[in-house]
Amino acid sequence: MFDSLKAQVVHEGKLTLKDWVKSQIILTAITLAGLLLGLNLIGIDHWIMASVAITIVDLLPVLGLSITMIPWAFYELVFAKDTKTGLWIFFLFIILMVLKQVLEPFIRGASLGISPWEEIISSVAGFALLGGNGLGLLLGPVVYIVGKKIYRTNHPAMAGRATTGYFDRGFGQKAEPAPKQETVIDITDDVVDVPEE
Repeated sequence: MFDSLKAQVVHEGKLTLKDWVKSQIILTAITLAGLLLGLNLIGIDHWIMASVAITIVDLLPVLGLSITMIPWAFYELVFAKDTKTGLWIFFLFIILMVLKQVLEPFIRGASLGISPWEEIISSVAGFALLGGNGLGLLLGPVVYIVGKKIYRTNHPAMAGRATTGYFDRGFGQKAEPAPKQETVIDITDDVVDVPEE
């Protein structure tokens, strides 16, 4: 029993990690594309190198875009005295942050097989349980997803596997229609033999 459960956890953990990496690649590509476009339009020298560097830092837990773009905007405003560039960098930061906050739960949810609300709640729970550690933002959804998949495997009837919604499948997979149940009416019990006269 324990060995079977352990094997399930390892198997589902590997699949979840693979799906998480896939979703991270999509989110990173969106961030990089936004930075390339934005910094090019602002007129930043070496905008390609700057975009790649900011995207790499954005991959680190907790730090994100704010650790690079806010100090950069501040430097342009205060020390370089370039108000226009500083404000545009700050506006680009706001646009990218809003875009990421909106898209991230949907992309991760679609890839990992959970709804955006499940993604948000499990992330917050992981963050809170690990004492505000940024690693909890990642581990919370992973633990929840693995537990959910194991539960569905062991209790298919109770987990509602007959209905497959958008967030119950992996990213890019088509939903399987719920199996149709045929109703058979047995009328043989209602037949009454009538004696012949």
